This record gives sequence, structure tokens and C-alpha cells, in this order.
Amino acid sequence: MPTRRVLLALTGLHIDGGIASVSRCVARAMDEWLREGRLERCDRVLLMEDPADPAPPPRRGEQRLSRGSQARFVAQLVSSVWRRRPDLVFFDHVGLGRALRIPLPGVRSRPYVVFTHGTELAPEALGTRQRVLDGAWRILTNSHFTARRLAGDHPQLAGRIVPVPLCIDPEKTRAWEAGGAAPSTAREPAVLIVGRLWSEERGKGHDALLEAWPGVRREHPEACLWVAGDGNDRPRLEARARELGVGDCVHFLGRVSEEELARRYRSARIFAMPSRQEGFGLVYAEAMWHGLPCVGSTADAATEVITDGETGVLVPYGDPEALAAALVGLLGDPERLDRMGESCARRARRDFGYPRFRDDLARALELEPQPD
Repeated sequence: MPTRRVLLALTGLHIDGGIASVSRCVARAMDEWLREGRLERCDRVLLMEDPADPAPPPRRGEQRLSRGSQARFVAQLVSSVWRRRPDLVFFDHVGLGRALRIPLPGVRSRPYVVFTHGTELAPEALGTRQRVLDGAWRILTNSHFTARRLAGDHPQLAGRIVPVPLCIDPEKTRAWEAGGAAPSTAREPAVLIVGRLWSEERGKGHDALLEAWPGVRREHPEACLWVAGDGNDRPRLEARARELGVGDCVHFLGRVSEEELARRYRSARIFAMPSRQEGFGLVYAEAMWHGLPCVGSTADAATEVITDGETGVLVPYGDPEALAAALVGLLGDPERLDRMGESCARRARRDFGYPRFRDDLARALELEPQPD
């Protein structure tokens, strides 16, 4: 399918969250392809962008801000489709694609792509989003893990599913490189977890880490757990830490700045997020970029990011004893952690950098010839 004009329908670019990180990389690639002459035009409609601090407009094309209004987003999207007649519409979330499933002549017929992330694809959560998947020209997934799960649940879509594994935002890596990296001797006996503390999302492994921590503390009294992130489940987790007798060595950091998070990545000894809900787990890749070995679970896409025994350890989800044993073993073997850290830094730069993502995206959208 020749593609020369693209319309990006995105949640936002200058906003927080993993979806925005993906969208920034997509928008960056589109601007580069405009400069290279591989695209003629790329327009954008952004649902949540702050009008006071929007992302710069595309190199060739217009940028429209919906200011958080779904009705305005639909109207702007339909207007852009009518006026610009894009060859392809790109949605960064399957929920946004419902805007093109309205019965207007000339709108539903435009080919579109949806980028999918994992949790929104559960059969019980799809609802009207199912029609979006059914009508998509191509469905991009954030990992091979998500692709396999989606194809298993919806075998009729298998031929249109293309994995485009995520990358670390290149703006982050540029800032990190400018800030330098801490040597391993400067690291503290700390385990870091990063994630939202929402009662609706209790699958990231916070509870298992707290349950495991008394066992970790018995073997390594100096060790502490850093919990970066905030949300309505924080009071419950803080109370549980006190009940377990580890409230003094479990530090809830709240929401931290990018600069503070980078410092924690450079200062901790292990990153641990034994989750069951990661469609990719970009924070694993970010930790690895800083040379930080990771502990994840065998229940989600951590198996695709973490090489068990080389860049970290994988444990069964919801097994505090196995988690404690893994953490105790790693903290007690500094030389192994150092070797893993070196492997982490190499793998993050090789496999989770923006150039690889850009190449995968181009192939998925057929913007360059397939390799022989």
C-alpha cells in the first residue's frame, strides 16, 4: 500500500505515560521521513496535549489540539480526513480508533493502523474496541509477547499483527548521557521498583516485594526497597510495610522527576518489578540502560526484555519466597551483579534504542522495502 500522506491520531506528545513515549518516537520518525522525502505530509490530531506547552508541529502538516475533549477530537479527526485525504491514519491506542468507526461516507474507508499495548486487549475489556481491531489494515504491538497473546485471543487477526518492540525515548538517553553514569562502587544496597500505585492495577508486583522483604532483610539487613510512583493504593501499601515490620527500610518516594529517577537508576543495585501485566515493560529497558540488573516475572513480557541469568532473573508471578530467594542471591553476589550490569548496558543500547524502533516501524508501515 503506497503511503505518502499520514494522519497521526495520538493521545498526546508532551504528556506523561508510556503511550506518549511511544508516540513521540513515532512522530520523530515521521518527521525524519518527511525530511528524507519518503513522505509528503504528516498531520496530527492530539487529544490530551496542553495548549500552553504543545509539541512542535510536524515538519510538513498541521497539528490540531483537542484539549481533552473527545467530541472535539472526533470532529477534528473527521475534518482532517475529509480535507487531507491521508493514505493512512495512525492511532496510538485502540480506543481512539473508534472515531473512525462512525458511519460517515469517505471516513470509514480510510486505511488505518492501531498501536496496541497489552492490557487494553483483554477480551473482557475490548467491548466496542473489537470493531476497531477488525477494521484495521494493520495492528502493531509493543512486543512479540503481546502479538502472540492477541493472535491467540483473535486468530482471525493474526495476518495483520506486526510486533514493533518499544524503544527508550531518545530524548531521555540524550539527557542521561549528558548527566553521566555512576560507577558500580557508588551503588547502594537498594532495590528499585517504578510504577503507578493504583488500586485498579495491583499486578505490578508491589505486594510480592513487600511480602518478600522480611526474608531479604534477614539476609541483608542493610538492604532497602525504593518505591517510585504514587496513586490511591499507596496508603494500603505503606500500612502493609509497617505490618510486616519493614516500614523503616521500605521508602515510598512518590512521583519523582526524570532527573531523580535517573539518579535512582544509577544508585540502586537491582531493579525489580515482578509484574503480570506488562505488555513490554519499558522501565526494564531504562533500568538496563543504566547497567541495572532486573528481576521480573515469567507471566508477562519481562521474558522478552530480560535475559534470565544474563541481564537479570525471572521468577514466578505472585511467589514471594522465590522472589526473596532471587533478591537475596543477587545482593549476596556483587561480582555477578557487576557482570549482569555490563550485559544490561550493552543489550539496552543494542536492542532498545530508537534506530531499531524506527527501522521496525518503517517495515511495519511498508515505508521501505522488506529485507531479502
